[in-house]
Amino acid sequence: MRGDIPHTCFRQITKLTSIGYISRILWALPAIFLIVTNDKCLLLHKKELFSRPRVNCQFVVVLLAIFLYSFISMIIVHKGFWINREVSFWLTAVRYFIVGCVEEIVLRGWGYNTLAKTLPNRKAVAISTLLFVLLHWSAFFIKLLRFGTFDYAGILVQSFSTSLWGILTCWLLKKSRTLWNPILAQFVYDFLLTILIGGN
Repeated sequence: MRGDIPHTCFRQITKLTSIGYISRILWALPAIFLIVTNDKCLLLHKKELFSRPRVNCQFVVVLLAIFLYSFISMIIVHKGFWINREVSFWLTAVRYFIVGCVEEIVLRGWGYNTLAKTLPNRKAVAISTLLFVLLHWSAFFIKLLRFGTFDYAGILVQSFSTSLWGILTCWLLKKSRTLWNPILAQFVYDFLLTILIGGN
């Protein structure tokens, strides 16, 4: 919380956070460019891809499952109701909204969407999901380089959850035909995990 952090420290954290947000947004720009300029290579065209969210049955079921999972996990982990007070509510919301936008634009909006145009759906989902899993491995190798330890259990759990999430977001995109449904679902999942369980 900002009240617990000295002003200069808060400014430094905000500056580092801003740099992280900017680098994430820059990472998505090539995918956005490819989506906009190569419409004929896409299964879902750019107008449809960036159309408003659609509240369909699949989206509602996924959101309900996320809320249920988050609250049950909170009760199990913290033995009751708990809110993570070590993070800024608004910075966490902005962070995970940007993360959701970037990952979904790159891996589903361009990756899965392009692959699904030329490959069978299962192969497109598998390749897109594999790339999503590999993207999340980088933190484990950075930890290995910095601290000399490798979290084998962590990478297995992360690989399982990102595989499941990659398949789920491809399914949401296919059913809703808009990137907003997977973006919002990923945002809600990451945000609730951090706020209610204490994930990072």
